[in-house]
Amino acid sequence: MRLLSIIFIVLFLQACVSTNNQKEAGITYNNIEKHIAELASDKYKGRAPMSDSEPLVLDYISSQMKEIGLEGANNGSYFQEVPILAISSKLSSTLDFNTPEGKLSFNKLTEYVAFSQKVEPEMTLLNSEVVFAGFGINAPEFGRNDFEGIDVKGKTIVVFVNDPGYGTDNPYFKGNTMTYYGRWTYKFEEAARQGAKACFIVHETGPAGYPWAVVRNNGESTKLFLDSEDGYKDRCEFEGWITTQSAEKLFASCGTSLHELKGKAISKDFKPFVLPLTATAKITSSFERGVSKNVCGLVKGSSRADEVVVYTAHWDHLGIGTVLNGDSIYNGATDNASAVSWMLEIARAFKNGERPERSALFLAVTSEESGLLGSGYYVQNPFFPMNKTVACINTDVILFLGKFNDVTVTGYGQSELDNWLLAEAEKQGRYLAPDPNPENGMFFRSDQFPFVKEGVPAIFAKGYIDAENYGKEETLNLINAYWKNTYHKPSDEYDPKRDDLNGLVQDAILLYNVGYNLADSNEWPAWNNDSEFKAKRNAGI
Repeated sequence: MRLLSIIFIVLFLQACVSTNNQKEAGITYNNIEKHIAELASDKYKGRAPMSDSEPLVLDYISSQMKEIGLEGANNGSYFQEVPILAISSKLSSTLDFNTPEGKLSFNKLTEYVAFSQKVEPEMTLLNSEVVFAGFGINAPEFGRNDFEGIDVKGKTIVVFVNDPGYGTDNPYFKGNTMTYYGRWTYKFEEAARQGAKACFIVHETGPAGYPWAVVRNNGESTKLFLDSEDGYKDRCEFEGWITTQSAEKLFASCGTSLHELKGKAISKDFKPFVLPLTATAKITSSFERGVSKNVCGLVKGSSRADEVVVYTAHWDHLGIGTVLNGDSIYNGATDNASAVSWMLEIARAFKNGERPERSALFLAVTSEESGLLGSGYYVQNPFFPMNKTVACINTDVILFLGKFNDVTVTGYGQSELDNWLLAEAEKQGRYLAPDPNPENGMFFRSDQFPFVKEGVPAIFAKGYIDAENYGKEETLNLINAYWKNTYHKPSDEYDPKRDDLNGLVQDAILLYNVGYNLADSNEWPAWNNDSEFKAKRNAGI
């Protein structure tokens, strides 16, 4: 009986400690549920930026920040205006190549897609010389320059997606783990830096991480960009894709093959070369300008208030769209009302607890779905300089499957922040796991990435692959079903009878502790030696 009494006392004390820690953190299931149920309701019509529902979203998030007691982070204001440029483009019906075997034409949307950020009403490729530039990479730290010895100014380049190590036994670059050099956005950025007039990426489903249908759906659609004073004059006029089948026909007309050119491009000794081709196409565009807003709250540090830890979560989703199963409102409960709720409760924990030495900034950003525009604008116009920004902690698409045994880290191995995360995860009895699909480059596809590009280490982590109630195998089945049936569809809704938010509470407590530890220290977590972002940080601090 005495032994049973001791066990009971120990268990009771453990329960009290757990309850008290959660209470001290100020993070509760009820608050998280309240935020998700509100933001994912039909009232907000899918939270599209610059829609008539945006003011409602901004009012809700800012009112919650005021209620928590956060300061307005933008000189007392809870808002940061983000200038948006909307570009609607029409493509020529075909992309035409003059080849050694005659004219070869690819139909728009089914065989090629192109767009442009340049603020010009009409752009034309006319018998443009074509250069094969491998993977379109210039990476000094990997000893790679796909533009070495050739001038591509004013020309068209054709490149492969992803990195040279993808799908090989060669650990070149990072093998199947995509670096930023493999991301399609990088290909277009580097093409512009090299002065190319046009860049076409060869689409392959595996290396790209999505099928041609995703590319096609973005063809001739209205795209949002940050507004630019110079009208993006330094960008390529044509940024586009061609299908695998189109590339095979194109390379065959030159007396070679996709397989042969892929083999050359993978080689560390690759050198670019001119193809016996010229390209012709046309884009006409129209432009509209508007303003969306980031919502921003602040807890000032006690002794080093000029240094900051930033939490980010995007508030936007897809608005009202195609009717599926009788519903056209894309509510975005997991994507990303979940993370806004996560962030608001972490903010409450900071405000309720002892003030850390450094400041904590809570940034609900706009237009993530359009290309990380809100976070990108903040990084260009920050309240704290990037060399005073210790870290960014972000999350996105949290699944409502209850508690998790894992903490899946997207971008695992990039920086010393993994160690900070592991220390707190182990206190919850959890383990760190790398992204199960590193080839998809998810580290470059959410709001921590604009910070990363400026050299700020970041955490993008959540429970994901090993839910306590399901185990790994069934959890992975549920994940696959989510991406197939729920992601970016009207069915992404909150159902209190079905959904279990305990994992969200668990993650909020975890990342509150990590962020608080960072904010209450004088340490600056560094990038690991093999990170492509290390040099940027070292140059800035």
